[in-house]
Amino acid sequence: MLEKNKYKNAVWPRRVVQIVLMLGSLAFVGCFQKNEVALEKIGESEDSDFRVVAISYPLQYLTGRIAGDSIAVDCPVPPDIEDPSRWKPSREAVLEMQAADLVIANGVGADYAKWLPKISLSETKLCRTASKGLSLSDYIAVENVTMVHSHGPEGKHSHPTMVSRTWLDPAVAKKQAVYISEQLTKKYPQFAAEFSKNLTALIKDLDRLTNLLQPLPGRSRVSLVTATPKQKFLARAAGAGDLHLTWFAMPDVEQASLNLKSLLEGADVTEGVVLFDRELPSAEILAVLEGHGCRSLSLDLIDQPPETGDFLSSLESNIIALKKALDN
Repeated sequence: MLEKNKYKNAVWPRRVVQIVLMLGSLAFVGCFQKNEVALEKIGESEDSDFRVVAISYPLQYLTGRIAGDSIAVDCPVPPDIEDPSRWKPSREAVLEMQAADLVIANGVGADYAKWLPKISLSETKLCRTASKGLSLSDYIAVENVTMVHSHGPEGKHSHPTMVSRTWLDPAVAKKQAVYISEQLTKKYPQFAAEFSKNLTALIKDLDRLTNLLQPLPGRSRVSLVTATPKQKFLARAAGAGDLHLTWFAMPDVEQASLNLKSLLEGADVTEGVVLFDRELPSAEILAVLEGHGCRSLSLDLIDQPPETGDFLSSLESNIIALKKALDN
């Protein structure tokens, strides 16, 4: 009897051990499954944290149109900066750009952001959007102009000036958009179909603006003189030539009159439109222009997001105003 009870007591602990081991295994499997779910969620959050930085508002707009809702596209320049090309980024802004997957910039001909070459940024993530379809000479605004200003022993001369607001020409903006789409697709191939669809819609909008720039049939256009080189890409897109006037070199009304007269006579211009950036000059300067048969027009450089609308609608407004001034 004693031996029998001894046997039963010996079997019971083994059953307890088996049950404990089985429960422990289930707990381990359940914990492992929970960890797998947690890791999947972490992976999903990381995958959704794609981020691209554009160095200007126009490039941010073009990239954002292509990226859609899949990629966050930021611009580090604060909206209250008057001239973003000369903005100086903070340490935090530099770190954000360094942490981005791609940095959408312009071209080697003339970097829009004067600060960009001064920061440490991997070339592997730098997308130079104007590097295809444009040569170095395309960026030169003042070339072979008879007289722009004079100083020192050189006398009357001009300095070749590089400009970088390529996106003011919708045809060039289209080339940039195509290159942006290519680079986004290389970086995020899983979104290739969405990028292609969005690019097609963007190209349709830009082509419409390019066609809008063309002269009206049977109507000649007056000459266009840009007061600064910044609007050069838009002026060339309108087929209005390459006459430029370094307005900042005009210290007074008398000098303005002499410079303008020399430029117009040298180019055989008897009537024209002088294009200014953002704001018109003083009433005295406007009177000088009118005295030489020129009307004045100011257009937005679209360096920053407009109060209403977006880059595309602002560019369309510029084109409509310029076309109205040029088409007689």
